[in-house]
Amino acid sequence: MTRSGLGGLVLDNLSRNARSVAMSSVGIIVGISALVFFVGLSEGIKEVVLKRIFLIDQVEVIPPKVGFGVEQLGALFGAKPANDKLTDALTAEFAGVEGVEGAYPKMKFTFPAFAYGGKELLGRDVRGELIADGLEPALVRAELPADARFEDLEAPAPCAGDDACVGGSRCVEGACAPEACSLAKGAAPTCGGGSYCAEQLGAAAEEGRCLQPIPVILNEQLLELYNGGIAVALGRGGSLPKVSKELVVGFGFNVELNRSAIMRTRGASLARRVKVVGFSDKAMQVGVTLPIGYVRRLNASFTSPEAAARYHSVILKVRDQTRFPELVEEVRRRGLALADKTSNAEQASKIIKTVEGLFALVSLLIVGIAAVNISQMFYMLIYQRRREIGLLRALGASEGDLKAIILGEAASIGLLGGALGALVGLGAAAAVDAVAANLPRFPYKPESFFVFPAWVWPAALVAAVAFCVTGAFFPARAAARQEPAEALTQ
Repeated sequence: MTRSGLGGLVLDNLSRNARSVAMSSVGIIVGISALVFFVGLSEGIKEVVLKRIFLIDQVEVIPPKVGFGVEQLGALFGAKPANDKLTDALTAEFAGVEGVEGAYPKMKFTFPAFAYGGKELLGRDVRGELIADGLEPALVRAELPADARFEDLEAPAPCAGDDACVGGSRCVEGACAPEACSLAKGAAPTCGGGSYCAEQLGAAAEEGRCLQPIPVILNEQLLELYNGGIAVALGRGGSLPKVSKELVVGFGFNVELNRSAIMRTRGASLARRVKVVGFSDKAMQVGVTLPIGYVRRLNASFTSPEAAARYHSVILKVRDQTRFPELVEEVRRRGLALADKTSNAEQASKIIKTVEGLFALVSLLIVGIAAVNISQMFYMLIYQRRREIGLLRALGASEGDLKAIILGEAASIGLLGGALGALVGLGAAAAVDAVAANLPRFPYKPESFFVFPAWVWPAALVAAVAFCVTGAFFPARAAARQEPAEALTQ
């Protein structure tokens, strides 16, 4: 039998039994729509949980947590600090581990800091304790705009002329140095290139120097938390205005280093200007992140030189996310611990995989039940068409031809049901997103709760066809084995 002849018989049989085919296709449509819907929902959950709330593309290593071991008890009584393990040598070792794209140290402020400002953005100034840490600019460079200068602008830099120095500094004896400035007699400061005269910030500032604002980056989660609740909590009889990333980038505020509003500090404080240059998921979730060079110098100045040599964590950038569990085990084998968000990411990944499995199982069960229904339908159709099948056999159709006809009908039902099911699943997802769009905004609320990978569409069609053909296999074999004489005499 030719392919064109086979195709004609298949289409003719389906059109003659359109009602039965439609009823049998309902189960396939429901099952495939559920499969597409749940796959999109699972991928959407992963997009938010593992790429915004928790990060599975990085492992953050921290010193051993305080417990009841000898080393931990010794640290409490002045023994060698546990975070002495996080050294430049260890960072270099981790950078050479298979599956790690790079190892980047992080360092927190070891002194208090105080921030104030925000009138230009919020309508009034806000004051509070500042939480900050520092990381290597190379870790976040790809996430920031091309014009975002997230780098140590005060690091000693060799130069051959003033053109090699950033605004507010000049080339002095082969190295860039801040230009001198003065506010004497009410004269306007002479600083240029976006720098400011430190005397503008008061007596606690580094007087007589033109300085660039310290560049900082924020985590988008901080913005979500602010818009989701902090704006209301800080409002006086109302709510502070909500802000967007576009408004925050370029926003500047003042800080006083080595000063606290809630505790007494020793030594002089220092006033500086800070400017937000971008957002990154590598920045600390509640606070600001600076280039690590600033933090090293400030820790050495306000705490001790030793404080400038101790990292509080090391971020391992994961090249191959399938090796995430192996890297976690490698960290634990070295006697180190994982930051809470890394541990949470590990647990969240396991939970999401379990939920994905349950969603897939429910969808496949629905499609499986539909396959059983299709099998029963074909048994019924074969019984009704037994004389037709006998006539085909008498005219020379082989067993293979009859199997091809029945399985071709089943595959056609699968293609039709799979396509309709995929469209129904996509429509259901769009309906859920439309309803969710009217809900109040909450932290980490995505634009869409669904992410459909490209493979889901061919997978839906293949699954539908496979289950339909499987359901029709035994009826097709039974039809092919019918004796022509017996079928024609019934």
